[in-house]
Amino acid sequence: MSAVPSRSEVWQTFRGMNLTPYHQSKNNLTYIPWSRAWASAMNAFGDHLSIRWHGMTDKEGVTLDHIRYADGTATVCCSAWFGGEKYAECSLAVMDYRNAAVENPSAVDFQNTRQRCQTKLLAMLGLGLYLWENNGEWDDTLGLYGGKEDETPKKARAKSKKKAKAPAAAAEESYEEAESIALDKPEDPAAVREKLSAICKTLYAADWEADDTLQARIRTSVKSGDVKEMNALITMLDAVVPAALILHKDA
Repeated sequence: MSAVPSRSEVWQTFRGMNLTPYHQSKNNLTYIPWSRAWASAMNAFGDHLSIRWHGMTDKEGVTLDHIRYADGTATVCCSAWFGGEKYAECSLAVMDYRNAAVENPSAVDFQNTRQRCQTKLLAMLGLGLYLWENNGEWDDTLGLYGGKEDETPKKARAKSKKKAKAPAAAAEESYEEAESIALDKPEDPAAVREKLSAICKTLYAADWEADDTLQARIRTSVKSGDVKEMNALITMLDAVVPAALILHKDA
């Protein structure tokens, strides 16, 4: 069995998963089915992740797996554990389709809420959290791993080395694409963001990964549309690309 992942490793792995192909929509809300969220979590950390449910003991001494209130409404609560340590806890009221609390909820109401609560718990650990950010859209400039759904950063890098196309050739093609994006309007946030994204993809193709501090700078600048900062990052990263390509060819 592999070593128990740290909170940071869980966060970085889940944040790098793009679940866009599995999005569904209901009542004008985009969501990830609980089954897909759970499958993704187990694919990544099935040896260590467990979910525990918390409740209360009522006045008659009956132990419940939820919390009931005097007005007849209720809440479910669960926590995520890795190797015997609690990493996150989440609670969710039993609600109807209007997000209004349900009085005297049925077993079906509880079951549906548990599934939603578990999915929200995984989001608190990073899985699908982007649905609460960036207008609910995945932004590949923020996921510098380049990994697809269900792939940890390490798995994504390993997979890229097994592609039929030579990795060095793929990196060079990516660089040519980045080079072709001329910044005719260096003050245009969309154009600068596209250039920065292309360079990040080039570096990923060359198996180069930014450290946490640099990743944070890139995320912040892209999210805020800070053109000056994005241009500074482009200049800095552009200087890294040639060396990364050379090292990638020699690997």
